[in-house]
Amino acid sequence: METKRNLKYFTAPPISVLAIIGWAIVAVGVIMLILGIKDITFAAIITIIVGVAVAILGTGGKSNDTDIEFNISERTKDLQEQAEKKFEVFEKNFLRMLKPMNIRGYDFEATEEPLYYKKGNDGVNRTNYFCGCNVIFTSEKIYVYRRRFSLIDESIDETVAESFFFNDLKDATIEEKTFNYDKGRKPVSVKYYVFSINKMEGEPALRMCVDYGADIDTYTDQISRAIVTRKKELAKRAAEAAERRAAFRAKLAEDAAADEQNATGADVPEEPAEPEAAVEPAEAEETVPAEDHIPAEEEKTEEAE
Repeated sequence: METKRNLKYFTAPPISVLAIIGWAIVAVGVIMLILGIKDITFAAIITIIVGVAVAILGTGGKSNDTDIEFNISERTKDLQEQAEKKFEVFEKNFLRMLKPMNIRGYDFEATEEPLYYKKGNDGVNRTNYFCGCNVIFTSEKIYVYRRRFSLIDESIDETVAESFFFNDLKDATIEEKTFNYDKGRKPVSVKYYVFSINKMEGEPALRMCVDYGADIDTYTDQISRAIVTRKKELAKRAAEAAERRAAFRAKLAEDAAADEQNATGADVPEEPAEPEAAVEPAEAEETVPAEDHIPAEEEKTEEAE
C-alpha cells in the first residue's frame, strides 16, 4: 500500500504551489500563441508543454479518492474466506434466514495519533483508519471477523476473531454521532455512525464506525430479529431436551427400583413346607366266614320241617 501517497491525500492542500506555478506557465504559453508572433510560436509551444509537466508534477504524488478505495478493497476483499477458514464454519453451517454480512467504515473514534480527516471530491468523509468486518450466522452463534488498519502506517494492521452465542446477545443498534476536527484550515463537525451488536449485559460484542446507508439499516433490523427468533427457538429446544432428560432419568430410577425389588426378593429364603400328617389306614370291615353264612332260603326250609 502506498502510504506516502495516502498521507499526502490527507495532508496536502487541494492545489499545491508547484501546480499553481505550472498552470501559470501554461497560461503564459497560451498568451504567446494568441499573440501570433511567428518568432515565438515554437517557444510558446515549449512553454505550454513545460507548464503542463510542472502542473502534473504538482498535482501528482498523492492518492485520490479512487486510489484510497482501491487500497481498502484490496485489504478487505477476502474477509469472508478468511473468516470461514479461521472459524472452520462453511456455507453448509450458515443460518438460512440470515446470510453472512460485510460491514465497513472509516474509523472516526481511533485513539492512535495522528488522526486525519478529509472530505473527498466524491462527498465521502474519510479518516486515515478503516475497519472491515465479516459476520457469519449459524443456528447457535454469531462469528465476527474484522480487520482494522491504517492507510498511512503499515504497522497498524490488526485482525480480531470472536464468536458469541445468540443467548448472550440482546440486539443490534445504529447510533448517530458527531466528529469534531480542528487540525485543518478550519474546524469542522461531521456526522458519523456507529454500529453495535449488544450483549445482554449492555456492553457491545461488536462496535465499529460504518458507512451509513440503507443496507446498514437493513442489517441492523435483520440481526435484531434473528437474535429474538433464535433465542426463542433455542429456549424451546432446551425445554424439550430437559423434558427428555427428565423422562430418561425417571425411567432409569424406575428400572433401578424394579431391579432392587427383584434382588431383595431373591435373597429371602423360602420357609420349609410342613410335613403332611400320616394318614392311618381305615379298619377293615369284619368278614363273616363263608361256612357260617346260611342262605335265607335254607333257613326257611329248616323252619318248615
